[in-house]
Amino acid sequence: MELSDWSREALWAGVTGVIFLRYLLMAGIPYWYFYGFKAKSWRLRKLQAAYPPARQISREIIFSLRSLLIYSAGAWIFLGWILEGRTLRYARVEEFGWGYLALSFAAMLILHDAYFYWTHRLMHHRALFKWTHRTHHAFHNPSPWCAFAFHPAEAILSMGIIPLIVFVIPWHYYAFIAFLSVMTLYDVYIHLGFRLLPQHPSGISYTPDLHDWHHRRSRGNYGLYFTFWDRWMRTFRASAVAARHPGNG
Repeated sequence: MELSDWSREALWAGVTGVIFLRYLLMAGIPYWYFYGFKAKSWRLRKLQAAYPPARQISREIIFSLRSLLIYSAGAWIFLGWILEGRTLRYARVEEFGWGYLALSFAAMLILHDAYFYWTHRLMHHRALFKWTHRTHHAFHNPSPWCAFAFHPAEAILSMGIIPLIVFVIPWHYYAFIAFLSVMTLYDVYIHLGFRLLPQHPSGISYTPDLHDWHHRRSRGNYGLYFTFWDRWMRTFRASAVAARHPGNG
């Protein structure tokens, strides 16, 4: 069934439902597991000894749900572009092949990583910080629910990656849905608050260790998926790993 077989209203309702359900599952399940069901088993891997209080968790959820409402409003606009044929969407995988599908997914991640790094650094500028990013940094000891706990201005800015993708990269909805799902999952992952795997200072991917440093210090480690931009711009803080877990290697 083609997108054109659905009304804009029906598609928007479905997309909105997915946006909220995906967040509730991807943040809720790790929170239930690491902060409840298996909290004692994972206590030694908690990056900060204290656990966030219930009031903080409530605020993280409320702010994240507000961001999701903004994303839902954005989805209405994006769906209009797609249904009117303004984007580079293609309908059949065979048009470009499965190899291109995988490459387009990788291109989305790389483009988003660059977009995230530079908009993140921009929001840390002293002229903008209190109007945008300070809301997110109120949570010095984040939990998975913090993934989208943004000021409305930051939530709107974060959506800027969507038009960049749909107007620059020929895309199939398989790759696009995979990208949005990985984006949500990875945002939850770096806010997990626990060290899952050893992180070597030369690692190329972001981990909860590195992002926890960013939340506590508000400087350095601005990336999302990869450490490339931080290394190139000399904003990478490897000491976040070495000082906290000297035996990782």
